[in-house]
Amino acid sequence: MEDQENKSGDNENESSGLTDLKEPNIEELTEIVLNTREQGQMLESFIKNQIEVKDDMINRLHKELDYYKQDSADRFVDQLMKAVIKVRKDMLRLVTSENWESMSADDIRREYQYSLEDITDLLEQQNVDPYSSNPGDDFDPSIHQAKIEVTDDESQDKKIKASLSEGYRKGKKVLIPERVLVYQYKA
Repeated sequence: MEDQENKSGDNENESSGLTDLKEPNIEELTEIVLNTREQGQMLESFIKNQIEVKDDMINRLHKELDYYKQDSADRFVDQLMKAVIKVRKDMLRLVTSENWESMSADDIRREYQYSLEDITDLLEQQNVDPYSSNPGDDFDPSIHQAKIEVTDDESQDKKIKASLSEGYRKGKKVLIPERVLVYQYKA
């Protein structure tokens, strides 16, 4: 029985210790709530400030990117125009020369060939390549512009009969599709 009394006495001591811990102290709770509110407001202010800093940084980066894109485009156009101006100057020099009226057809053909080579070089410098298809190749609407020719031969359906004019692409992007004559089967 003494054991039970000791045990119950221990339980009383433990419960009274817990009770002391659980009793709310209003002043302490009020202080904790006020500190928590203040810390919440500080955190909210910090987050708002960080969002503003991030937004400002993104805006500056967008402006800088636009500047570089525009500058890059301007430099590309300037380079292209300088090359076109050079070809024009060469052609104009020839047309306004004293020998223009007396030039033979062979001389004019030679000068024309030079101009064609200059323009081809210009396109190559800009990674623009001409392309053309062979008769019998399959028609591909992503790189061809079709002119249709009706055929009664089903095996010729959607096959290229002839290339009418070259296409041009820069890398994988088609700038000008190739014009082709394409068979279309009709029974």
